[in-house]
Amino acid sequence: PPAPRGQINVRVTFKVDANGMLEVTAVNLATKSTKKITITPEDGRLSEKDIDDMVKEAERFAEADKREADRIEARNNLESHLYRISSTLNDNEARIENKDDLKTLMDSLDETLEWLDRSQDAEKSEYDEKYADID
Repeated sequence: PPAPRGQINVRVTFKVDANGMLEVTAVNLATKSTKKITITPEDGRLSEKDIDDMVKEAERFAEADKREADRIEARNNLESHLYRISSTLNDNEARIENKDDLKTLMDSLDETLEWLDRSQDAEKSEYDEKYADID
C-alpha cells in the first residue's frame, strides 16, 4: 500500500561481508525504485605508498624544522628576558640611585626590543648574541 501523502516509506538494508565491504540498499516501497552503494575499506584512505612518502618527506624536513624551532625558542627567550629585566627595573626604579645608569639600561632594552620587531627572521645566533649582550 502506498504511504500517506507526505510520508516516504523506505526500506534500508546494510550488509557487511568478510572483507569489510559495506553494501547499503534503499528501496522506496511505493515506487519500488532501488538505490545501492558499496563502501570499500579503502575508500578515502591513504595507501601504504602514500604513508611511506609522507614519512620520508617528514624525515627530509626534520632538520629544517628543528632549526626553525630552535630559532623561535631563542627569539622567545630573548623577548622574555628583556621583559623580565624591564619589569624588574620599573618595579625598583625608586631604589636605583644612579638615574643615568637606569636610563642607559632602559634605552638599551628599548633598542633591543625595537631590533626584535624589525628582525622577525633573524637567525638563532643573532638572538643568542643579543641575549648575551643584554645579560
